[in-house]
Amino acid sequence: MTVAATALLWAVLGWGVLLTGRAVVTERALRAARRAPVPEPGKEAPHVALLIPALREQDLLAEVVGATARLDYPPELLHIVVITTEREERERQERVAELPDLARRLLAAPDDATAGAQLSGIVPSSRARDAAARVRAAADPAQALHDEVADAPTTRDVAAALLPDVAALHPKTALYHLHYDEPAGAKSSQLVYAVEQLGRLLPADADPSRTYVGVYDADSQPDRTTLRHLAHATDRARRAGQPLPTLVQQLPLQLRRPHAARGGLTDLTLRAHAVADLRRRMGIEAHRLRTRVRLRALRLPDGLRTVLDPVVYGIGAGLFVRHDRLVAIGMYEEPVDDLLIGYKLSAAGESAVVLPVHNLVDRYARVGSLAKAYSLVALGSVVGCLRLLRDPALRAFGRRNTVTLVKEGLDTVWWFLGPPCVIAAVLVLGVRGDLSTLLVWGVAAGAYLVLHALISMGHATRFLAGHEGAHERAEPLRGGGAPALLLPLILLQPVLHWLGPLRLAVARALGPLARRPLAMGKTER
Repeated sequence: MTVAATALLWAVLGWGVLLTGRAVVTERALRAARRAPVPEPGKEAPHVALLIPALREQDLLAEVVGATARLDYPPELLHIVVITTEREERERQERVAELPDLARRLLAAPDDATAGAQLSGIVPSSRARDAAARVRAAADPAQALHDEVADAPTTRDVAAALLPDVAALHPKTALYHLHYDEPAGAKSSQLVYAVEQLGRLLPADADPSRTYVGVYDADSQPDRTTLRHLAHATDRARRAGQPLPTLVQQLPLQLRRPHAARGGLTDLTLRAHAVADLRRRMGIEAHRLRTRVRLRALRLPDGLRTVLDPVVYGIGAGLFVRHDRLVAIGMYEEPVDDLLIGYKLSAAGESAVVLPVHNLVDRYARVGSLAKAYSLVALGSVVGCLRLLRDPALRAFGRRNTVTLVKEGLDTVWWFLGPPCVIAAVLVLGVRGDLSTLLVWGVAAGAYLVLHALISMGHATRFLAGHEGAHERAEPLRGGGAPALLLPLILLQPVLHWLGPLRLAVARALGPLARRPLAMGKTER
């Protein structure tokens, strides 16, 4: 038992060191690619349809629409589609009945910041604190709250007013506003609805095999050269006599401060999480995409390449998929549209590349929001594995689907059970009195985590410096307690990462007791 516990602890530490090493190598490779000259998109450049699903995004919509309209790409090839949803109007109506009780809770809050946190999501988060202060100071708080909610425009209202102004600034870029009029359904439903409309929105020369459908969330600020790099990737494939890549991934960087963020230790912890997350971005997600490209260049036997090919994840904000293949695999599905796309394309053996430029997005403002997002991904991992196991269309891919299932199944099991196993191994060594082994491992693990923190902070600084685009609310690693406070807080990240499986397990266990279904949906900021 002692030997097994020791081996497990050192294996976990070795895996972390390997991920950090991969992250360093990948970051350097992407930085070199980013600095290399990229030619102007030629006549063979693909059409790109950018989908922006929006739910309660009144304050962010103008930022993302403006950023995408300013992308450096031929305007006749760029098509921007904003999708609002009836769900927002329905939920607003349902909230009206709860306003008197909410007004009482706002009055009972210790300060305006706490009250604003309760109001965030009902009114735009950037306005929540001021709105809460006005309600708390009003002679009739219930009426004041009703007026605040009634006066706040919906995202549909904002989109209708915004798009004509953006169109006037970018007259050659096609801008569309679609409204998904079903009151149920989350982000995936909005995206599927938009893809179904592309046949009438896109021009006749937008061949689906030469058109990419991309997704940006409302908090996205993509690098200005994003689509030039995408066109360059397709041009390289064409010159090599290969089909255009099926999946093109731009990785998000959670290095923007959200409107709903509040000061304090929790805020710094979430800021540290966003920095530490770069190890996963570079060491796993980007590394896997680059590995798939290298394996295809080696022209290995199909069986060997099937075993070696890593499974790729789709990361929604910055995910581009070829239109014809997107429709062929069933488009976007609940509960996690992007993750399932990655699974399905991996099972099909499709090609994928990663862009060297990034999409700057908001980090999480609250631990609860982070836990909800991770639990949604955990649920998506389980559902994705079940799809790989049961779906006849995916099972038709045979050996490749089986390999994808085994790899992701083991990865999901470790995510759920890894932290308890590590804790158990530490307890075994402690109970059996092997304190010297535990001390040596603890010192090595602590030294590694400090090194990992320093490397991640260096990556964050370079990413922000190299980002060509809007830097509003970006959080450079200077001032505000960084990096002196971020460094120790990064050590908490393994705990935060496990919040997803933990929350999912608790919700599944307690849901039947509460006689209500597990509530999972889009994580609104």
